[in-house]
Parts: sequence; structure tokens; C-alpha cells
Amino acid sequence: MQTTKFISEAATVVSSDLQAALEQAIDSRLAVRIWEEDTTVWSGDDRSFPSDPALAEGIRGRLGWLQVPDWSIGHLSEITEFAEGVRKDGFAHVVVLGMGGSSLCVEVLRDTFGTKAGYPQLLVLDGTHPDQILAVEWACDLRKTLFIVASKSGTTLEPECFYDYFWERLAGVPGNRASHFVAITDPGTPLATLGSERHFRHVFTNPPDIGGRYSALSYFGMVPAALIGVDVGEVLSLASSGASLCRAEDEQNPSLLLGVFMGDGAQHGRDKLTLVTDPEFASFGAWVEQLIAESTGKLGKGILPVEGETPRARAEGEAHRLYVHLTIGQQGVTGEERSDPNHLELHRMDQAGLGAEFFRWEFATAVAGSIIGINPFDEPNVAEAKAKTNEVLSQYDGHTPLVFPSLEQPDKSRLHRFLDENVKEDGYIAIMAYLQRETALIEALAKLREELSLKYHVPVTVGFGPRFLHSTGQFHKGGPPNGTFIQFVDTPKSELRIPGKPYTFGTLIRAQAIGDAETLRAHDRPVICMDLSTDPIKAIQSLT
Repeated sequence: MQTTKFISEAATVVSSDLQAALEQAIDSRLAVRIWEEDTTVWSGDDRSFPSDPALAEGIRGRLGWLQVPDWSIGHLSEITEFAEGVRKDGFAHVVVLGMGGSSLCVEVLRDTFGTKAGYPQLLVLDGTHPDQILAVEWACDLRKTLFIVASKSGTTLEPECFYDYFWERLAGVPGNRASHFVAITDPGTPLATLGSERHFRHVFTNPPDIGGRYSALSYFGMVPAALIGVDVGEVLSLASSGASLCRAEDEQNPSLLLGVFMGDGAQHGRDKLTLVTDPEFASFGAWVEQLIAESTGKLGKGILPVEGETPRARAEGEAHRLYVHLTIGQQGVTGEERSDPNHLELHRMDQAGLGAEFFRWEFATAVAGSIIGINPFDEPNVAEAKAKTNEVLSQYDGHTPLVFPSLEQPDKSRLHRFLDENVKEDGYIAIMAYLQRETALIEALAKLREELSLKYHVPVTVGFGPRFLHSTGQFHKGGPPNGTFIQFVDTPKSELRIPGKPYTFGTLIRAQAIGDAETLRAHDRPVICMDLSTDPIKAIQSLT
């Protein structure tokens, strides 16, 4: 069961602009047309780009998420039987080797539900920093670890490198190392072929018409969830019920309401969507961030999702923000917020409704994309950044360290001069950390983030590279040109060879950082790159 409340339990407080936009969406049968897979919702003469048969076909090939709750219910026995077999075989850890949508939804599921007693612990590896990889390796007993290689295309560089590394590391493990590997991918991909040829424990082939960031309710999310004991049958059943609610052609459609709220707000200059969550949904914001940023940030438009802020920071740049509160029950929202039409409340009865929440936001993002006039199912600038990384790697001679075109030592005065010159009143600051994602570093970045927001009165986001390249990286290059970018790199404590590659993980993450910075500059985005050397925490603290 779910309840959705817009602003007030007793009365709906809606601005005239939002009410008009909502009525227009209802009159144009927007929700129904999405269900009918009418691609003119996002393309055609009234959109930002003209009608194009190839564009329409591309959109149509990304709408499988509409049916995925019921599709996954149809494959429930396959998922649960596989998970039970893994549990009985005594695996202690499951490690997801993924990137972007294929890994972020898994973190949300783990953090929301936890691990059921008697089931393996779940880890996610979505960073190429060598210290990050070693931290995951050292946390596991490789003899009792199952690796899930997750990639829609089957060619994503990072999961490919992770797999090559751990495939070699398991060469000395007794028994059949292929039984320690699972693939989740589309039919016919190189990864599917590899899994078949090497006799992986299982190869799950997802419907090919589902994009990575819309895949939470497919094999990509449900297989790892089942492995840690989540009742995926209940999650999918509630998701299917939630999807049915999104068919309504009136104001009771929860996704239509949320999508119009986001899209109309962006049209009126409130394009910073601030997510406020209860502790039970703390990690949900990172998934929403990649869904909305990668879907909407293009053609110089977009909605910037902002999650994980402190209460003080959330008040900065308020004139350009909308706020969505996601809560268990109806607590945590003040009376002042309830009376403000720029605040929206979304309520869940319990964590089991997470599947319905995934669907609600996916549908709402499709609605918002239509309103602001973009195709929410492509990610052109993600491919651009990948190409730049490959260009940098192609110039690597195997010995000489890669050199940044412009790399500075951490200096507080220099950082603030850069920000003073570039931060826009209606903009944002993005901290891009090509560092190991660990608790102490996260805390240091959070302090810096809050200080910068309070000083410059704009939202500040934090992303760890290269994982954010598959989410907010699209928004950084393709969205509104009002971002200011701070990039951090360091010197890893360790170095790891990538089997079959002429470069190491340390070289790879440096190439990704260089490619990211150069692509930002090619789009006239201001970026400062700072080398934090061998002690990134101390260096960040020196900036606060």
C-alpha cells in the first residue's frame, strides 16, 4: 500500500503555473501516450528537435522498463532458485562488478533491506581506483565469493577490467573458478558470449529494450537483491501495483504529479531538485541522482538532482530549487514546508515499497523529459567522455606516467579565487573525486561541500570518479552551462596490473580524470584540477 501526498494532507497547495502544467499534461493524455509507447511524447515538431524516424526508433527501443515489473515476476522462480543455490553452496560474499545504473540500484537495495541471516554479504565495486579494488578484495575470502559482472552492452570498460582482474586472481582457487562468476547483460553481447564460453555459473540476459538507469526492477537489481535474501516477489508485486497507479489520467497519478512538478519547475528556473530522505532511504538519493541527471542533462537543459546535503546547505540557492521529501509515514516535514508549493512529499508505508518507488521515479523522469523537451533515454556526452578516455589511453607508451594538461597543488586561496571568478548565481559547484571511496574521505568531502555551499550560496554536489561519469557526468557536459567543477586526483598507495591491458588501474583512473577534465573544457565548463598526492584526506582538510 502507498499514499502520495502533495504538500498538505487536507488541501493541495499548487501554484497557478503548476496547476496549468498538470492540466495540460492530463488534457494531452501524456501518461496514456507514454504507456502506448508514443514516441512523439519526446520527439516531433513541438519538441526541441524535429521528428526523426531514427530518433523515434531509438526511443522505442528503450521503453521496456514500462513492462519490467511483470516481466521480472514472470522470471521470479529463475531468480529465487538461483539465489537459493548460491546460498546452499556456502558463498559468504557477492561482489557486483558494475557501473552506473547497474550498480547504484544494488547499493540502494542492500542499504534499504540489509542482508538476511544466512545469506552472503553484498559488496559493490564501481571504482577503478586501485586502493578501492584492493579494499574489496581484502574484504572477501575469494574461495567463497561470487562475482556478478553487470553490463548492458557487455563492453563497458570498467566491469571488463574488474572481471579480467578477478578472473586471474581466482586462478589459484580450488575447484572451477567459472562457478564463481555470473553475468547480467543483454542478449548476444560479448559478455554473454564470454559467460557461455567460459561456463559461468549463470548468464542472465535482460530485455534489450531497457536502458541501464531504468533497469533496477530487472535482473540487474533483482538478482543481487535475491542473493542477500530480499523478498523480491513482494518488491516486484508492489512495483507492479505502483505501475498500475501510473496509468491514471488525472491528478491521482503519482508519477504524473511528480514528473510535472519537476519538469514545470525546471521550465520556471527551479532546476535544482533537492532530495530529502528519511534514514531508511538514505542511499536512494544516489540512484535518483543518476536517473535524473543522465536522463535530462542535455541540449543545454536539465534538472540537477541534489542529494546528501546538510539541512543548512539545503537552504542555499533556494530560489532555484524544488524539494522532494521521501519519508516512511508522514514525519519529518515542517508546517512551513508543507505550505510551500516548492516542496513535495512522497510517502511510503515501509521499505518493501522500494520497487514501486523505483518505478514512480522512472515514469516521472520520462514525464519531466517531455515537459522540458529532451529525449530522456540517451546519454550522448557519456559516450563523448569515454571516447576522450580512450584517446588518452591510446597515447600511453606503457611506461611514462600520464600528465595532466593542468594540475595544481591543493591551495585554499587558489581554489577560492577560481570559485570567485566562475560560480554563477543560478549555478552549482560539482566536486569530482577520483579517489578511493572510504568513510573518512567521504566525511572530509562533506565538510568541504557544506562550507562551499554556505560561502557561495549554491548547491554543491559530490561524485566519485569514474562512477559519476555514468550519471551526473552527462549533466555536467550536456546540461545548463552554469556549473563550476573541482576535480581531485591522488597518488594511489598501491598499483594493480589489468590482465591483457597495457596499462594499470592507476593509469586507467588517471586517464579517466584527464578525459573528463578535457571534455568539460571542450564544452567551455570551468574546471580546476588538484593533485592531493598520497594523503587526500589531509589535503582536503587543508581546503576547509
